[in-house]
Amino acid sequence: MTDMGPVAGASSRFLLPLLCWLLLCSQITGCYVDAPSGPPDMVSLRLGELLGDPDPDVRLTAAEALGKIGHASANSWLIAALNDGDARVRAAAALSLGRLGEGESGLVLAVHLADSVEAVRAASALALGEIDPSMAGEAQILKTLHHPEATARIAASRALLSLGTVSLSVDLVGALRDSDALVRQGAVAALGETGDARAVPHLLALMKTDVAPGVRSEAAFRLGKLGTSRVLDDLSRVAAADPNIVVRGWAGWAAQQITPSREYGSERRLNQ
Repeated sequence: MTDMGPVAGASSRFLLPLLCWLLLCSQITGCYVDAPSGPPDMVSLRLGELLGDPDPDVRLTAAEALGKIGHASANSWLIAALNDGDARVRAAAALSLGRLGEGESGLVLAVHLADSVEAVRAASALALGEIDPSMAGEAQILKTLHHPEATARIAASRALLSLGTVSLSVDLVGALRDSDALVRQGAVAALGETGDARAVPHLLALMKTDVAPGVRSEAAFRLGKLGTSRVLDDLSRVAAADPNIVVRGWAGWAAQQITPSREYGSERRLNQ
């Protein structure tokens, strides 16, 4: 699973909305309640039946408790609860599926990145980060990058970043031109995680021309991971002239990462 630390370092603006989403999810879904006692399979069965209760508060409590118990038998119940008429239940079901971590729920969670309610989209993106990346439905996540709602596209870009591996694709490159800066920044981060040298020209262009400092900062950071000495001049110019101090700082940091010791480390050690 991808480490989210670099993204937080590259721009606090990228992480702030995610923290807001987490707070929103906690307000909607509540805290996990204590689960009833008894054998996990039997308790899960009873709670699963309660997901059909007419009272949405009962269904919400059941969805939360199933995630706390973590029994594999709850997976099918929770997947069905993703279609509940109450958004709080859908969000709780998504978070609980993340706690279970069963790969088969990856595709359906990816579908709910386009849910009509933002809290459900956020919960689905978070849950996907806990699912086996080989089962998480990358194609469906990429499809959501074309959703008309910006918050759905943001959720998709973050879900991509949570996967263990990301592929350089037409959809991902297309998201670099999204009208929303947070979508572009998420796409830049995901592009950097591909490890594909073909990403470098895209990162350079965004670092130099994007109107959003968060996107430029993210591109600079990713160039520090992917770039070679060929991008040092561009990084140095941005470090000296970008109007934003955060962008200048990350461009300078990236330039320091691309040093002769990185490309010719073995040769230097032999000469010492």
